[in-house]
Amino acid sequence: MEHSLKYLTAMAAAAVMVSAAGVDAQLPENSPILSEFLCNQTGMLETEWIELYNPSLVTVDLRRYKIGDALALRAISDTSMPLGPGEYIILADDPERFLQFYTDFAGRVTSPRSWQVLNNDGGETLRLAYENGTVIDSFYYDHGFPDNRSWERYIDPDGETHWGGSYSPSGSTPGIANAYTGARTATIDLTVSPDPFSPDGDGFEDVTTISINLPEAETFDLAVYDLSGRKVKTMCESALAIPREIVWDGRGDDGRPLPVGIYVIYARVEGGVSMETKKTVVIAR
Repeated sequence: MEHSLKYLTAMAAAAVMVSAAGVDAQLPENSPILSEFLCNQTGMLETEWIELYNPSLVTVDLRRYKIGDALALRAISDTSMPLGPGEYIILADDPERFLQFYTDFAGRVTSPRSWQVLNNDGGETLRLAYENGTVIDSFYYDHGFPDNRSWERYIDPDGETHWGGSYSPSGSTPGIANAYTGARTATIDLTVSPDPFSPDGDGFEDVTTISINLPEAETFDLAVYDLSGRKVKTMCESALAIPREIVWDGRGDDGRPLPVGIYVIYARVEGGVSMETKKTVVIAR
């Protein structure tokens, strides 16, 4: 219900603006919305998919809606297909292959009457419309993401819609709340709390949390070094899915507690932009 109310608040705004590669859209009440999609499937994932979400407090019937691109819209279903308040549904080109890849998926997945192949690059507009063809939601994108990372929607507290690559370590979040929470920063932003921390097992400040906000990039490295320059803990190495935060218990790569002292957290991104930063953290007892 909390997730539903977030969307309801956003739709109450006078207009919803899609940022970055998006288009302006006015979201009507009591209708589903585009929530997430994956257009650039690779490897073991052999199907494209689109996630719809019902942010309203009433059940909607997807038989009344169409899905498609800028060229054509196609009915989602010939028969009644209720989508309750706060519920998600996945529209997949091949539901069976979707379930073979997302083995932990426990939601609803179906295939529309026909499927319009989504472009991976070169520009594409994804559209959701009423059965009479009136478009109620749309998003323009000009690229897909590698390694089965999806596009996800985020509506901020001011009611503005933003689309971006999923922040989930798995690359996507079909059937659950999206992991994308707004545009990346232009610089690497690391915060560490608490600092110092004391991993002595007394239940107080035994771990520290490294919060991460990065520019758009292809890979991410995060490691901890001692003051002699020796790497003692590898947290991310050429990671493709960038985490929002990492909890560290003060142990090194060998699993043993590190000595009391000052350590340097080193972060680097490559691809799109290339930059690095360092931040110190203190292990106390």
